Amino acid sequence: MQFRLIAVLTIFAAAIAGCDTHTRSPHTSSNPSTAPQPVQLTDENFAREVLQSDLPVLVDMWAPWCQPCIAMKPTIQEITKELAGSVKVAELNIEEHPFIKEKYAVDRYPMLLLFDNGQEVERWIGAKSRTELLNLLDIYD
Repeated sequence: MQFRLIAVLTIFAAAIAGCDTHTRSPHTSSNPSTAPQPVQLTDENFAREVLQSDLPVLVDMWAPWCQPCIAMKPTIQEITKELAGSVKVAELNIEEHPFIKEKYAVDRYPMLLLFDNGQEVERWIGAKSRTELLNLLDIYD
């Protein structure tokens, strides 16, 4: 009985401390980052953010279970910052938004689609480095 009580109290204490309590690094700013971030796409905002965009749009079609997709996240962040103002970078989680996945026949991951004037103009499959992406996008920035 005493063991169960200790176990319950331990779990309770971990639950209370675990979710909202963390220490901020002294180097972490309390202000939110103002650096450009990829646009988070949904089935609902895809037309507005991609097809109606005045800029070319690079769409990262990714899945949370895809290791190469996850590995590319820092590269997508870098490209977003470097091409801000000339190419819009966006991400679509295909697991959460299957309509676009089906519409554009996304069947391999990671897949990057480039849209210009509302039309798909390029499609790249597989993980790409920062340099590869910059070279592929060179004519659009």
